[in-house]
Amino acid sequence: MNRTIGNRYALMKKIGSGGMADVYLALDTVLDREVAVKILRGNLAHDPVALLRFQREAQAASGLDHENIVDVYDVGEDDGEHYIVMEVIHGTTLKSLIHRRGALDKYEAVSIMEQIALALQKAHKKNVIHRDIKPQNILVKDDGTVKIADFGIALAGDALQLTKSDSVLGSVHYLAPECSRGEGASEQSDIYALGIVFYELLTGEAPYKGETAVEIAMKHMRDELPSIHDYNPSIPNSLINIVAKATHKNRLYRY
Repeated sequence: MNRTIGNRYALMKKIGSGGMADVYLALDTVLDREVAVKILRGNLAHDPVALLRFQREAQAASGLDHENIVDVYDVGEDDGEHYIVMEVIHGTTLKSLIHRRGALDKYEAVSIMEQIALALQKAHKKNVIHRDIKPQNILVKDDGTVKIADFGIALAGDALQLTKSDSVLGSVHYLAPECSRGEGASEQSDIYALGIVFYELLTGEAPYKGETAVEIAMKHMRDELPSIHDYNPSIPNSLINIVAKATHKNRLYRY
């Protein structure tokens, strides 16, 4: 690959892709360091909602300086291409880790959750709601450090709502009941997703399954969380109680 963007970032290879953008490993030719460059897909550059979401990600993440949040170094546009420059994470996603190993040791699970919680606390203090907390958006470095990525649908305190359906964005396996009802996201919606992630770390799988997104969303709204004890009786009640409080159907009773 022989291409430079922003007269500075030499793209080396594609390392990932999502619904809106592709991510490339690149060399910052000014500072002589590896970076990750996220480029909005060309056909979305003229979509005002997609563009606003992309810009929102840059704004939300760039204002959050925390060791457990992926650093954003630069934002720009080059010949109609919009890009975000971020730190490179050498490691894997939390989802891949769970796929590979199944349920994690409870001490490792707690360590991961502590790091994610600290990162979310920082975001919430800055009035940024992530709205898409899930293992796919949590990166685990080779040294065990955990970092939250992808603030693409984050809601900053002063941000306007993008669309009427914007409040139900996010992955349905981790979506709080009130978001499925279209009530809009809050800090407690992030807490709910965090509780579902904790459940998955302790059991190796998400609690609700279904053939369609609607079916899974309905289970989040109506069904009790499947028992963690049934999966592993040795999990302490203290951890089970944390999951239960974080995933309460009524947001007023969550942390």
